[in-house]
Amino acid sequence: MLAKIKFKKSMLAHCMYGIFNTNDLNKLLCASIFLSVCAAQSSYALETENVESRSQTLAGNTQKQLENAAEQQGLGKEKIDQIDERIKEINQDKVAVDSVEMLQQQEQNPATLNDFKPIEFEQLEELPENNVDSALVNEIFKVAEEAKVEAQNFRNGVAQAPEITVNDATQQEISEITTAPTDVKDVNELIRSIRADNKIVVEANEYGRTLSDMSVEDQEPKKEANIFKRILYSIRPAKFDTAKVERISAEVEGAPTILANNIKAKLSSFTTEAFSDFNAAVPQLRTLSNQAAQAVGYYNAKFKFQEMSENKVKVIVEANDPVLIEEQNIEFSGAGKNLAQLQVIRVLPEQDVGDILNHGAYEATKTRIVDAATNNGFFDSYWRLHDVKVKQPQNKADINLRYETGERYKLGEVEFRMSDPTKPLPIDLKVLQSMAPWKAGADYTAWRVNSLANNLTNSRYFNYTLVDAVKPDPIEKPLELPPDLQALVDQEKISEAAFADQTESKKIHHSATEVTQNVVDENQFAGANSAEMNPNARMMQEQQEVKQSETELLQEKAREEKIIPVIVTLNADRLNSLEAGIGYGTDTGVRLRGQYRRAIVNHLGHSFDANMELSQIRQSFDGRYNIPYKHPLNDYISLVGGYEREERDSIGNDMSLVIESAVAGADRIIKGSRKDWQHVFGVRYRLDRVTQSGLVDLENIPDAFLIPGANQEQESLLLGYETSKTTSDNRLNPTQGFKQSYKVQVGSSSLLTDTDMAIVNATWKGLYSLGENNDHQFVAGLETGYIFAKDFAKVPYNLRFFAGGDQSLRGFDYKSLSPEEYGYKVGGQALAIGSLEYNYQFKEGWRAAVFSDVGNAFNDKFSNDPEYSVGVGIRWKSPIGPIRLDVASGISDPDKPIRLHFFIGSQL
Repeated sequence: MLAKIKFKKSMLAHCMYGIFNTNDLNKLLCASIFLSVCAAQSSYALETENVESRSQTLAGNTQKQLENAAEQQGLGKEKIDQIDERIKEINQDKVAVDSVEMLQQQEQNPATLNDFKPIEFEQLEELPENNVDSALVNEIFKVAEEAKVEAQNFRNGVAQAPEITVNDATQQEISEITTAPTDVKDVNELIRSIRADNKIVVEANEYGRTLSDMSVEDQEPKKEANIFKRILYSIRPAKFDTAKVERISAEVEGAPTILANNIKAKLSSFTTEAFSDFNAAVPQLRTLSNQAAQAVGYYNAKFKFQEMSENKVKVIVEANDPVLIEEQNIEFSGAGKNLAQLQVIRVLPEQDVGDILNHGAYEATKTRIVDAATNNGFFDSYWRLHDVKVKQPQNKADINLRYETGERYKLGEVEFRMSDPTKPLPIDLKVLQSMAPWKAGADYTAWRVNSLANNLTNSRYFNYTLVDAVKPDPIEKPLELPPDLQALVDQEKISEAAFADQTESKKIHHSATEVTQNVVDENQFAGANSAEMNPNARMMQEQQEVKQSETELLQEKAREEKIIPVIVTLNADRLNSLEAGIGYGTDTGVRLRGQYRRAIVNHLGHSFDANMELSQIRQSFDGRYNIPYKHPLNDYISLVGGYEREERDSIGNDMSLVIESAVAGADRIIKGSRKDWQHVFGVRYRLDRVTQSGLVDLENIPDAFLIPGANQEQESLLLGYETSKTTSDNRLNPTQGFKQSYKVQVGSSSLLTDTDMAIVNATWKGLYSLGENNDHQFVAGLETGYIFAKDFAKVPYNLRFFAGGDQSLRGFDYKSLSPEEYGYKVGGQALAIGSLEYNYQFKEGWRAAVFSDVGNAFNDKFSNDPEYSVGVGIRWKSPIGPIRLDVASGISDPDKPIRLHFFIGSQL
């Protein structure tokens, strides 16, 4: 290849020589342009090749693919950041030494390569002389001779006679020997007892199918729980009293933290009853401590035990040097050897070379490998080798992991069934199949099956769903020999079968003595006869047997065809649901809430929701009729309609408003994954009725406020589009994330709208955590909006901007901030609100917060001043999302109002 390239270069130069060997300026100019264009394209192609070569980082997987795989496996950010460095180390290890080049260098410059200089005899004279013990030499020769004879016998097929070892008698055996019967009378009693035990007869209960009550007659009757406990037990089941076994605790001294914690955990299983005899307990405590030490790499630890009390022991540890990992080899073979989810384990294992050996981390790495293979459809995978070799007294360990992935399985068509086989599917099969995120023949991945289960649950069509992917049983094959034994086999040319033959010969023993066994007649036991079983129990047993048989057949079929069948069992017995609740909001006061849902309206998958809310200042009712368009969850049309009544106090000069709104419209909602953009296309018609109350002097009311008040009915027909995207590491309780949302609504006076208008909104909110366990957290947000209107005075009052409340400027009343004219709050044409918050986690799941909000609803000239507030709060990481309680004060208000705010939900 190199010769061909040089030939092409030389021919190009020869051909171009005739052009350059001239004084013609035009020829030189054309040639320069030609070469510059070609050279630019060649250099660009070369750079492209270099970029592509750099992107192929490890086994065909880019760094981004490995990072995504590591994120799916739940690795932390600090661990993921090490991928780039680890890839470089692995790729450097792959660089092979060019032995031919090294020999050529040696021939050309023999003096420069000191590593290849031969050893001279004169240099051996400088070595120190050490005397060797003759007894040690004789012992070495003796052992070598014995090994030679043993190897010769092994080759000749002569098995070495097994060495018979006699273990020391245990304390229990000595006790039994000392208490054994020695009198003839005692021996006769023992024989009679054995014969009596041999005559025990088990009889069936002929008079009933239940066992007789063996409880004590004078046992106290069980007390029934009162009504309050029954309500509590319905939420949290009662804990039954169980016999508690007392355990000991341990105090560990002189050990590293990981070793001390492991010893404490291990000894916590030791009972106080066994600890009562301390001298007899010491050997068991030493055994448990040794197990705990070796599990975390301390193979030479020594222990001393002191009895502190009847349930506490002190362990004085001399840890000594731990075992370090000297070599770790993780290999994959088969069709999935280059899978990113497997390669990331090779790049980022739980422990690496130079770390202290930890058997728990070793098992965790094995578990990650098996899970990564099975979660990606490699069900024929198996271990070729998993071996840890600990070398003593060097305190070194070698880890060898070899894993065969086998062939990757595919996903078949989803089979939908009802829990009651006599009932048909309530929804068309096409609608159900649209919720499966794959087509038949796609590669199996666990996330696809889980997504189907989540989609069925989130659709709220069914009371319960069961998604069963029938997988074949795991494969187990004999392990390969470790490298040291394999090297011995290769060196001595011994077949591996020889090891198996020698091992099996020791296990197999034949006997000419006939062995007999008495078989118990199972019909003697109550309930063994199927005719005596309860009909319901018999039917359940038959169903279980049918299901077991079907599963076994499907597993065999999956193994043969390499296709995983997915069976979904559905139940839709309760299509109607009604919920009611009571709550409290600092903006609305006490509120009642009710919800009705019809899960399935028809076979097309339509559904209906109705909501009602009643509070001191707001009453509302709305309904939604949902129609699947392309997907019941991710692309559907929602028809909306509702009524709302809201009271606004302190509008100005002892006047308040009552605003009644009727809303009707339709939305098309398009959703992607959690990290994709969400889109909403909608149309809304609003008819608002504004009623004033209080003594009002019409001459003092500004025009911007008078017109909405004078025109009792205000209408608008708005076409809208909204898009939003949320990126976070957790949906309910994120530690890092960013949310952005943009919305625009337009209306025309020629189409059921009081004036031409366009309303735009944009919102950004970010959250970032740092420190150990993400203890420090920062939250920042910005909300903006503006109304472009031909005549702002005709913009419906309920569409104008107001600030204040839980989700706005904390420390101020709900929608209490607005531009004012002559003391009247006329509503803002612009909106700008910013917030900054710092949270500190002082206890797991609990955070203290300090925050400040600034902003206001402004007029078109932004002439009114912004408002400020500061506050403190507490956050609790609950299973349904953060629960926030804030106390804030509006410091820009001369009265310095203090408000309490309560909110449930994600901070993004």
